[in-house]
Amino acid sequence: MAVFYEISMEDGQTEKLTLNLGALMELSKKDKPVVDRYFELYSKMQTRNSDFNELEMGEFLYIAYRAAHVKDEQYMELEEFLYKVTDNRIEMANVFKKLFGATGKKQGSPMPSGKRHGK
Repeated sequence: MAVFYEISMEDGQTEKLTLNLGALMELSKKDKPVVDRYFELYSKMQTRNSDFNELEMGEFLYIAYRAAHVKDEQYMELEEFLYKVTDNRIEMANVFKKLFGATGKKQGSPMPSGKRHGK
């Protein structure tokens, strides 16, 4: 089941976002260039010392918006979305981190060397 997050818009409303793979697959069937851009940006984000910027973060949020609204007949285009999404960079960064599962907690991190669990 897809996990949805919300982001504030300038008019006080909120929009749902998801990067669920099933939703991205459905979006790819309707608008492949948007999903291709997702994978391009994702690849860039994974590169060490990448020049990942706020506009690209905005594009990620837009792609997540499109994936969340994949079954909708009407949706905002990228430029309209970027004008309407909140200017609160902290909220944008927090939603961005949630979309990628980065909650600040280390999950599944290895135990420090030299220590064995249960001994």
